[in-house]
Amino acid sequence: MRAAERVPVEGAAFTLELDASLGTPASLRALERAIVDYAEAHELEMSGMQLRFSVQAVGRPTTAEDQVALLDWLIDRPGWRRVRVGALRGPSASHGAHLQVNSGDMALIGVTLLYRLGRLKAEQYLQILGGFVRPDTH
Repeated sequence: MRAAERVPVEGAAFTLELDASLGTPASLRALERAIVDYAEAHELEMSGMQLRFSVQAVGRPTTAEDQVALLDWLIDRPGWRRVRVGALRGPSASHGAHLQVNSGDMALIGVTLLYRLGRLKAEQYLQILGGFVRPDTH
């Protein structure tokens, strides 16, 4: 997609925050670059830095499928300890609730397999992992 076509649709966005496991500055930059590369390949616009992003789809509404696909992709990446995915909200809304996943969470194994096999919808995936119930403290 050409740069002129990479325009987010006005509407919902979500936050993505990662707490990195101990690593070198180079490994943290590599993780951040991999996330940005993922976003570009999946037509997502990301703003932010240092593993704290606001995510919005380009040319279409942002959906729960975008949230889950990004989270599902991150699960297989090394270098993170905890991921917080914010609930979908309007671009001018203040921080809302978020879902938090820890790298050692055993629920990830089952929910990830069921999702990848097509047995769970994105909304079910998010609900099983706790839903967006935790208040955002950032």
